[in-house]
Amino acid sequence: MAEQTTGNTDTTGNTGIGAENLEGQQTSNPATGVEGTTGNEGQNTEVTDWKAEAEKWKSLSRKNEAQAKSNADKARQFDEFQESQKTELQKAQDEAAKYKAEFEAQQVKSLQAETAAKNNIPVSLLTATTQDALDAQVKALLDFKTPQPASKSGVNVGTGSNEPPVFTQAQVSDPKFYHDHREEILKAMAEGRIH
Repeated sequence: MAEQTTGNTDTTGNTGIGAENLEGQQTSNPATGVEGTTGNEGQNTEVTDWKAEAEKWKSLSRKNEAQAKSNADKARQFDEFQESQKTELQKAQDEAAKYKAEFEAQQVKSLQAETAAKNNIPVSLLTATTQDALDAQVKALLDFKTPQPASKSGVNVGTGSNEPPVFTQAQVSDPKFYHDHREEILKAMAEGRIH
């Protein structure tokens, strides 16, 4: 009977590498960088020169950098060529579009400045670009700027309730509110009900 191989066989009939069938196969030791063959042929080892490999890749990198610089110059030249081929009408249209965009930006800034001055609001707070949007933004800012009465602040000031009033630091530091609720605030301070 014929002796069977101990390695794996693929669909092409080649014997794969098994643990028992390393004889005559190429091997590589990444730790030492030594490549060679194993088996009975002898000690045929080939050492990879990593410095030479590094120099090879470094020179390829420099070559690619030079090519990239050359391509950048060619792209600039192409852009200049395209610009020179434009008709006078195209150049005038491009310039008109640029000036139109600048004019519209200045109109928006002017509208924002006018609205801010009319409503006594810093222009830096206005970001809208149309009159309707600016009016809405101004209304929201003015609503925010206007102090709310204490009863609408959401804090219990003790009116009509059995609970003692609770005050915020903002309420206590408001002179009008403090004047109106002085006795309640002093009592709340003594009891630690200032938040």
